[in-house]
Amino acid sequence: MFKSILAVSEGGPDATMSFTLAARVAGLFDATVDALHLPVGPAGGMVGGLAMSGEAMPLIMNLDDERLEARQQESARVYGEIVQPIKDATYTAAQTATLDTMVAMGRCSDLLVLGRPGADPENVAPATVEAAIHECARAVMIAPPNPGAGAFANVIVAWNGSFQAARAIEYALPVLVKAAEVTMLVVGSTPDDVGAGYLARNLGRHGIKVAIDAIDPGAVSGRARGRALLDYTHGKGADLLVMGAYGRGQVLSFLGMGGATGKVISSCRVPLLMAH
Repeated sequence: MFKSILAVSEGGPDATMSFTLAARVAGLFDATVDALHLPVGPAGGMVGGLAMSGEAMPLIMNLDDERLEARQQESARVYGEIVQPIKDATYTAAQTATLDTMVAMGRCSDLLVLGRPGADPENVAPATVEAAIHECARAVMIAPPNPGAGAFANVIVAWNGSFQAARAIEYALPVLVKAAEVTMLVVGSTPDDVGAGYLARNLGRHGIKVAIDAIDPGAVSGRARGRALLDYTHGKGADLLVMGAYGRGQVLSFLGMGGATGKVISSCRVPLLMAH
């Protein structure tokens, strides 16, 4: 059950995305939100042993103190409008806050919510998403530009039999139990090859009725598989996509994750729940 939600903002468009989705989830689960503002900084360095590639550094502008202050004020403004009315909500912001701060807080939360990367011209490739997924050992939700409202009634679960997908489904159980429609989608394999029937049976024991579907995009790149998954999700009018996060390393290729993962993170039009 989600009771403590960490919503992360770096003071750009992500503030509204992240805080709005966090408030949405909090309302569904009678939860509270701990909002964290992180100052924009270079992606190089270490967080919890995670190497941040210097290749992303040219995409992050060297902001002066005035712009950094303006971004912190934007996080505080959006917090006041969206999150502060939630019972027991908190706000943390400091010039010295780092990715390590986010990881420490994230590991003590039930869910992390971050805005979708790529929408902020001053912070095109934030290291926050990769650090949240790989270092916090918690469910991570990526908020699209329009985070939506209300229940997650129609949920797509991407299933390939991997431990990452299994972990994502475990984290998503509170959402799946409340959903009116859950579709398990197998991409590029047959449902029998990845044990989809076993998973559907076990989810049924939680009271979750699951429809199984499969698509075969053919022998294509990871990004093309991600595009096929997105086309299916958007075509179904889903409210949420659940999937495992794959790959690790450089911050960009996109975000240092597998091609399919990067494509979905950067282009999904609905909230995305992930786990590594």
